[in-house]
Amino acid sequence: MPERILDALAELERTDEEIGAALNDLDALAAELDSIRSGAAELQAFQRGLPSERERLSAELERARAEATAAQDAMAEAEQAVRTAEPAGAQEAERFLVRARDRLAGAERRAAAAASKRGELENEVNEAAVKGLELQAHARKLAAELGGKSQVADDAGKEPSAGLDGLESWAEVARAALFVARGQLASQRDAVIRQANEIGAAALGEPLTAMGTGALARRVEQGLARGDA
Repeated sequence: MPERILDALAELERTDEEIGAALNDLDALAAELDSIRSGAAELQAFQRGLPSERERLSAELERARAEATAAQDAMAEAEQAVRTAEPAGAQEAERFLVRARDRLAGAERRAAAAASKRGELENEVNEAAVKGLELQAHARKLAAELGGKSQVADDAGKEPSAGLDGLESWAEVARAALFVARGQLASQRDAVIRQANEIGAAALGEPLTAMGTGALARRVEQGLARGDA
């Protein structure tokens, strides 16, 4: 009889470990899915704001270039004023030239900065396109993995449609499927642990505080060895 009890507990412990490993596997897949979902959400937010950001930076660049052009004209006037100034007005013309030179330098810096920001935005657009392709590839790989999991609904294993919208739709389905699969496995594990505790309590003839199957098996083994049951 003791051997049969220990064998039953050992089998339940193995089942518990298998379910635990399956749950860990699903958790890892869920973490991957969350990474894909957050990445897709970031790209969608970027795309939504892209038209207005392009318009804003283009307007900023246009204003900066117009300012630089005006500063260049003022600089040319100042240089002309210095060349044609009468002795009495030469000092004032030089001061005008210094101010015009400073104004031009500032305007050119602002124009260069505006052009740089506009260029950076286009670089971000290219990077976003690459990231979108990477997310699609990651999602296809994950969908294939989910399709190989018997606990997960078949819809989660279907390849996502192209584009961020298709990726988002698939991710929602996959997330729901993982949630259901994890809940089912957790329920199975709870049932295994409950069954093991019932067997242990019966074997020792005493109520036991609920414990994991591994600890329970050791407790029952020690109790039977001492002749508690």
